[in-house]
Amino acid sequence: MRPSWAEWIRAAEDPARVADKPEALDDLLVLDLSHGHYGALLTATYLAELGAEVIKVEPPGGDPAREWGPADARPQGEGLAFLAEARNRYHVTLDVTRRDGRRLLKGLAARADILIEGFAPGYLDRLGLGYRQLVPLNPRLVYVACSADGHWGPRAKGQPAEYDLIDQALSGLLHITGNPDEPPVKVGSWISAYAQAAWATVGALAAIHWRERSGRGQMVDVTGAEALMRYLEYTVLLYHASGEIRGRTGLYELAVFPYTFLRVKDGWAFIAGYTDPNFGAICRIMGRPELARDPRFDTTLERTEPANEVALRDEIQRWAIDYTADEILAKVLADPGPGVVVFGPMNPPSRTLGEAHWWERGCFKRVADAIYGDLLLHMPAWRMTRTPPRLKWPCRPAGYHDAHVLQRYFGLGPGQLAELRRKRVIRDEEIR
Repeated sequence: MRPSWAEWIRAAEDPARVADKPEALDDLLVLDLSHGHYGALLTATYLAELGAEVIKVEPPGGDPAREWGPADARPQGEGLAFLAEARNRYHVTLDVTRRDGRRLLKGLAARADILIEGFAPGYLDRLGLGYRQLVPLNPRLVYVACSADGHWGPRAKGQPAEYDLIDQALSGLLHITGNPDEPPVKVGSWISAYAQAAWATVGALAAIHWRERSGRGQMVDVTGAEALMRYLEYTVLLYHASGEIRGRTGLYELAVFPYTFLRVKDGWAFIAGYTDPNFGAICRIMGRPELARDPRFDTTLERTEPANEVALRDEIQRWAIDYTADEILAKVLADPGPGVVVFGPMNPPSRTLGEAHWWERGCFKRVADAIYGDLLLHMPAWRMTRTPPRLKWPCRPAGYHDAHVLQRYFGLGPGQLAELRRKRVIRDEEIR
């Protein structure tokens, strides 16, 4: 008997079978020179999850990003932000300000497919390790540069660090986030780093694809602010087309409505149903079918009039406050149609982790790690039927793989490694 689609796709994407399948990028060698830059670090993480061999290069004292995270939760002294994402890579140390460190890095770059760096623009170039110095050694190298303001332009002044809130502000995102006539509200996570990493990964893979035809690599230049600008949908075009500057609308939306958050009996929830059939479904679920015929609400154009949005949300809010999110969701799921209502609770992490759906799909994994103890980690976001991504091992201390990598790529024996430790070119103690 032919399985249903749900049965077939569940088996094809089964997280338990990931280790039995090949990896999409297992022929790529990636150098991670992120150094205090979370967007660059995440770019390497995404490639590592898809199978690339990633070598994380940091100074003997460790990447400054290892300090990032709440001070009262630091397994083995490691910051949670770094610990959460520095997975699936070989952690080596090299002091690239020293001649031997630069020599070894050039040797790795000559073999690499992709190099990802997060230094201030021009810093590696001044050390003789920038794109234009490495291309003669490896014309096929794809060089990904993640920075605050880019490597050229009036703002490109060698900013040495990334600041998520500056990116949110410069991009225009904060101008539309929050309630009218109130201070802007930042996105709670380091969203610019994740956006920058997503676009940097796309750029790197596009460059690898082009390299297959041309035989040549190239440089990919990505900033956090520019990455977030691509998250602003119609905001810029609205200004161009009408001269209107979109501001903060809070619980309301210029283009469609209802599309809002509501206070429910046990917290907050989101509801949407802005086409005529879908709005009719909301009214039916509320037991207020007459609202769909109210001249203030009977068309999309009327529903998006600012005063009407306020009035309509008040109507829905008066109904929603008497029910829990689960009770409303049950009503939504039981409605026979026509029309579709989108509804979901606003989950704190505890509730998200409590939902069986995410665990069945393999969104999280508990890891009993020999170094850092019990960890709960996000898993890769992709589900793929033939070459799925995976978590192979979590973060490791700085220099954990020094001997492995330097022996493999340069044939260095114990005596040579000891000499590099003595010179502090690599971490001065071996980690076992």
